[in-house]
Amino acid sequence: MTINEEDIMEEEIIVDKKLMNRSLLMIISFFLFLIFDIVLFSLFQSNELFMFNLGRSQQNIPNPLVSQVFSTVFYIIIILATVVYLIFLISYIKKTYNLDYNGYKKIFNFADFFSVVPIFLFIIMIINGLFFSLAQVDGESMEPTFCPHDTVIINYQSSIERNDILIVKNNDSFLIKRVVGVPGDTIKIDSEGIEINGVLIETYLLSNTVIYDMVIPEGYYYVLGDNREHSLDSRFFGMVDDKDILGEVVWKLTEGNCE
Repeated sequence: MTINEEDIMEEEIIVDKKLMNRSLLMIISFFLFLIFDIVLFSLFQSNELFMFNLGRSQQNIPNPLVSQVFSTVFYIIIILATVVYLIFLISYIKKTYNLDYNGYKKIFNFADFFSVVPIFLFIIMIINGLFFSLAQVDGESMEPTFCPHDTVIINYQSSIERNDILIVKNNDSFLIKRVVGVPGDTIKIDSEGIEINGVLIETYLLSNTVIYDMVIPEGYYYVLGDNREHSLDSRFFGMVDDKDILGEVVWKLTEGNCE
């Protein structure tokens, strides 16, 4: 064997070792992040705005279309990536690279393409589970601010102030409403209308409007729809407990048609 042939073989051995080390690192990181994803998936099931919530239906979530499409695509991708990595793992264990190096390299490249899937999913679930989500406006109660089918971004962590727009849960429904009364405000509702701190803010009342003459207690908010004549809000179901507030609308992604 010549010196050049020995050098070439030594270089191939070095390349093979690097490939094997990288293969092992990719396999470990993929399945490690997959475990993290499964843990987060389980923990965030209690978040009703979590896009991968198994308890959702078209009737009991505020983002049916967005959530359905987004989560279905990711389910398909993560299943496909897991199958690819199982094949990759079997090839690595059986040392396929010793028998068919080029075939193994193709599997490696395919697995490398999917290596970011569980990491990306991990990041998405952290963001969606702890900080932000999407919702779709249904109905005309917030016109003209929001039109039917507008898509909005919700922040879970916002401190609530007057005029903020919130997603609140009322029984099994999710509503989008504006805060007009905050804890410590004096609210008075009578035949004249709704007064907050002595300022008349609304005169459109119906016979079943909840009557108040009090200071709004800590942890409660009075909310109204911008389209007063077509809004189910605090005039009918009373003040909103902060435990029923899912988040604040911080951005409108689409411009719907309010006609």
